[in-house]
Amino acid sequence: GAHLLAHNNNCRATDDGERNSDDQDGSIAGASLLFAGTAVGAGMIALPAETINAGYVPSIFGLAVCWLFTYVTSILTLEASWLAFMRNNKEGKSGDGVGFLSTSKMSLGVPGEVITAVFFWFLLTAIVVAYTAEGGKLIAQIANEATDVVNVSPALGSLLFTSFFASIAIDGTSRVDIINRIFVFGLVSTFIGIVASITPFVETANLVDQSDWSRLYPSVISIGILSFGAQNTVPTILQYLNYDPERAEKAILFGSLIPLLLYTIWETVFLGVINPSTLDSTDIEVVNVLGQIGGTTITDLVEIFSICAIGSSMAGASVSLVDFFVDAIGLMPNDEPKLISEQSIQGSRVIAAALALGPPLLISYAFPDVFLTALEEAGLLGGVSLYGLLPALCLLSLRSNDSSSQIESMTGRLGGGNSTLFAILAISAALILPEIAHLLD
Repeated sequence: GAHLLAHNNNCRATDDGERNSDDQDGSIAGASLLFAGTAVGAGMIALPAETINAGYVPSIFGLAVCWLFTYVTSILTLEASWLAFMRNNKEGKSGDGVGFLSTSKMSLGVPGEVITAVFFWFLLTAIVVAYTAEGGKLIAQIANEATDVVNVSPALGSLLFTSFFASIAIDGTSRVDIINRIFVFGLVSTFIGIVASITPFVETANLVDQSDWSRLYPSVISIGILSFGAQNTVPTILQYLNYDPERAEKAILFGSLIPLLLYTIWETVFLGVINPSTLDSTDIEVVNVLGQIGGTTITDLVEIFSICAIGSSMAGASVSLVDFFVDAIGLMPNDEPKLISEQSIQGSRVIAAALALGPPLLISYAFPDVFLTALEEAGLLGGVSLYGLLPALCLLSLRSNDSSSQIESMTGRLGGGNSTLFAILAISAALILPEIAHLLD
């Protein structure tokens, strides 16, 4: 869930890299967990609602396709970052700055950098809108269950939710790291508790009866792409593993298989306990459905699970979005000589937090039920463009330049040469265009 952007994680990755370089260069296990932890999160709450109409078999097939899309595009991102690093090295620049923005600037020029920035902003803002709306509802729900005296509205819940994460994001990555670990621990323990308690109620008939392959696109595919999305950590992983592409590939493989395993278990348990024929509404609330089956203990577990899933995701997404605006403010032309003091750094982070988290708060206030829609649009439009189209375009440019500058090919790069890249561009376009047409309609 922690949608940490690469540059925002770089500070941590470099520290770890330097510490570990004496005995070994970063562990593959640590890098895999960074990838998996970034992917797993609030998407899980949306998965059952988005996949129930397609049914179990089509949904698992759809998730496997989304896993493949994620793995392939992560390897493309890895190669683009690696080539950018090699070229920087060859030109005598330090190997720093192989994040998404700098790689796209190197390969596609300033327009590439601007387009990447716009996609990042769109993807993260859509995600933060979804979490703010759902987080506000959860806080309101729990507060109203805990006390009869105060009535907390979802709007007030969202304001409290945003304020909490804004204060953490202003503080920077180290505080986020601690908060994120607490949420991830809660997420894992409640996940195990829920699965153990609900498994006895799973019926095979529920899994095989409902099967509607036409419902795969857009809902299953878009939430799937979003739920695996951790390509933004690839530059960080490469740096953490001391620019060894083969070890980075292993980390990406294991790191992306962990979410696939968790989602398959989650879908099996969830869709296995619901009789599809009795469902009249498309909007299932995970809490209510499981609560009816397993009683109050399950209701409590699912509430804690939901808070941890949204919390871990929001922790990463909010600090990434704030860092993104800090960078943007830093790039503004400024005539006055820069006096970088603690106050001015803190001040720019406060302004950045207002710019980053203010608009999503207003949108979630205007549209409190925006959670699923925002995640769908983020997955399809933001995720596919940022993680599908851009790495392929960057690589087409970097590969053609590098054949002239005698930089060797990356070991373990995808086969098929440039035709693979064109295929990925075509698949990404095929995923995005119908959705854009539908929105313009």
